[in-house]
Amino acid sequence: MTDGPVTGGLSRRRFMHCAACATTAAGMSALPASALAAASVSGQASGALKGKEAMHEFAYGKVKLTGGRIKRQFDHIHAHFLALDNDRILKVFRQNAGLPAPGPDMGGWYDRDGFVAGLTLGQYISGLARYGAATGDQAAHEKVRLLVSEWGKAMVAATNPYAGPRAQAQWAAYVMDKYVVGLVDAYRLSGAEQARTLLPIIIEKCRPYISPVSRDRVGKTEPPYDETYVISENLFHVAEITGDRKYHDMAVHYLLNKEWFDPLAAGQDVLPTKHAYSHTIGNASGAQAYLHLGDEKYRTALINAWKFMEPQRFASGGWGPEEQFVVLGQGNLAKSLKGSKAHYETPCGAFADLKLARYLIRFTGEAQYGDGLERSLYNTMLATRLPDSDGGYPYYSDYGAQGQKRYYHQKWPCCSGTLVQGVADYVLNAYFHDNDNLLVNLYTPSEVTWDRPGGAVEVVQETDYPVADTVKLRVRKAGNGRFAMKLRIPHWTKGAKLLVNGKAQAATPGQLATITRTWKAGDAVELTIPQPLRTLAIDPENPNLQAVMRGAIMYVGLNPWEGIENETIALPGALEPMPGHPESYRAKVGQRNLVFIPYYAVDTERTTTYFKTA
Repeated sequence: MTDGPVTGGLSRRRFMHCAACATTAAGMSALPASALAAASVSGQASGALKGKEAMHEFAYGKVKLTGGRIKRQFDHIHAHFLALDNDRILKVFRQNAGLPAPGPDMGGWYDRDGFVAGLTLGQYISGLARYGAATGDQAAHEKVRLLVSEWGKAMVAATNPYAGPRAQAQWAAYVMDKYVVGLVDAYRLSGAEQARTLLPIIIEKCRPYISPVSRDRVGKTEPPYDETYVISENLFHVAEITGDRKYHDMAVHYLLNKEWFDPLAAGQDVLPTKHAYSHTIGNASGAQAYLHLGDEKYRTALINAWKFMEPQRFASGGWGPEEQFVVLGQGNLAKSLKGSKAHYETPCGAFADLKLARYLIRFTGEAQYGDGLERSLYNTMLATRLPDSDGGYPYYSDYGAQGQKRYYHQKWPCCSGTLVQGVADYVLNAYFHDNDNLLVNLYTPSEVTWDRPGGAVEVVQETDYPVADTVKLRVRKAGNGRFAMKLRIPHWTKGAKLLVNGKAQAATPGQLATITRTWKAGDAVELTIPQPLRTLAIDPENPNLQAVMRGAIMYVGLNPWEGIENETIALPGALEPMPGHPESYRAKVGQRNLVFIPYYAVDTERTTTYFKTA
């Protein structure tokens, strides 16, 4: 065996180094947590970020949700995951390490014989760390630190880092990425010092099982489902945390350039037949590559990926059908309604989509990505069915003629992990900033604190949007007052009105309305965003098969009768408001009333999304 490169500059010695690391790690199993946390990691950091951002995210804790439907789901998911039994979710890892393993089995995907054993533990840790940082909940931070400590003992003691054979054989890279994100967030957001020590130990244990080259996953039925191209995003973070350059090099090595980023940057639509979720979440690796390498190729690729994804979307904003990008120009979205693939994978798909939208807002500052983020958030992540207490979680959104929000047929699927991460990230979607501008991107009751050299700025938002059309913003603290406020005016609105202390300002649909003035405490901004009823065709080949939208919100027909897909309904003209129901409409279809409500308001009723309109 030679010492030469395998590919992309990583040597065989570097790939095989983990065998020695695993031996060293096994010897550390008897060390107390304090000794693990104190272990040092040598190396040089990957350096300052090189990619330029038009806008920046606010840190967790700087934005607080104060009311509304978004906050209700945010709070519910917080409570749900905080209450998960520690022993139960740690059990499969303790069994794998030969340690005492109290508590009941998880079942479903999660156990040793499951589809991907132990897959989501890192995501649960990540989500709880995000919640702790967003809300200041010390109980969430304490749970994170306890899980990292106990999980770390099992991972150090285990010979094999994978808790079950399928996780190792089919999902090695994907599972490692979930391990890594849990430790990254535990360290950065919950102050779990032990997580920093565990990162190189666990990565080096996983590396022998990961393909030495990044290979594309086409379709859904070709194991091993390596998806190596998803791991680069978090490996860049590992390089920053540990100061070890090899993780930066490993991140660069696994970027899916030939099959994805290179052709996208050149303007080629390579989406059709690609696995939709893994490639969309893989875009986050390209985003971090842009930030760390400064290569405009990745920024351009992400912009083009979004452009090519737009025709792939259902009215909800989610792409389909099921998990694969379609070949366009053949009415494939409409065809999916007639079979079993009128689905969008959510919350996984929504998590990936919202993350891509946020990166593009950061890189461009453009309103179109905020419009896309809003549409996907309300109609996918916010519209998911709440989980049960025993591993029942949403997986697909069903847009067929008799659609229903069902739990996935196996417990603890991957979407349980992205659910807690994605909902915890709601606080990241509302506001962005640069040095001199505050961007209001999402209209929901909230508060933002912006620490500036000119003094802290605090802005309070009050609204019942999207039920109502009006948004009110009040400056509670203005600092030195020298900043601009930018408000996203959705492209679909007509007649938007913007008042600053009662005086009219310009507000153009599809753009950011910029208010430049010297602000003082008490200044008030009032924005009215009319939300007209409209329809969206499912694809160009079927222009009269349409879904109903009110503004950004997808409306569905409630409790549809058999054969409704064959009825012709003059939408949206046939709709009239239901008295006393500000979010509901009805249409007379023969002798029947068909009621339309927002998809996010549906519980377990059957629904229809697309209707013949001519």
